[in-house]
Amino acid sequence: MNLPEDIKQIPGTTAHCYSLKIGDLNILVDAGMKSSGHKIIAFYENMKMKPDVVLITHYHPDHIGGLAMIVSHFSPAVYVPDLEVDVVRGKANVKPAKSLISRMVAGISRTEPVSDVHPVSEISIEGITPVATHGHTPGSTSYYVEKDRAVFVGDALLKKGSEITVNKAFTIDYDEALRSKEMILGMKPSWILPGHGSVIQFGNA
Repeated sequence: MNLPEDIKQIPGTTAHCYSLKIGDLNILVDAGMKSSGHKIIAFYENMKMKPDVVLITHYHPDHIGGLAMIVSHFSPAVYVPDLEVDVVRGKANVKPAKSLISRMVAGISRTEPVSDVHPVSEISIEGITPVATHGHTPGSTSYYVEKDRAVFVGDALLKKGSEITVNKAFTIDYDEALRSKEMILGMKPSWILPGHGSVIQFGNA
């Protein structure tokens, strides 16, 4: 599948990470596991550029694990969902879902804190709109890119076979997550770029 020319999926990361170009800004969406940090750095260095901004969709370790390494290497501005800033800064713990696997992962997962992050409510990038898509995590946030009609959703939804669904095992509030899924679909995007599974393209792309 060919993405819009200004969007690239970074290869080899645990949880999908994307690079987006808007005007003069290079924007990284999510930061993968800690092991993904090296791959993200190599991607940008091979492209002879650096991320100016990092947008985090939610605080799970497969989405923020590489963040400390990326910040140390490139010093980008980082925006995190307001309700999850303290977790990224190392001042609070991840809240697990009710499933046993989620509680086990939360119990053993540790990410390196990153203190210099901003709440996403402070973001001001023309052409990008943060969208509250809570449920998967308390502050789960998607990012809508107007020029491509593309929405980066993190784990707010994913595609399994022909079904667009929600990962119930790792979702804190399933009912709220389902409402967020319907809200995303109601935006009539051309592209949905999830953290797991395949990119979803609609007929208006």
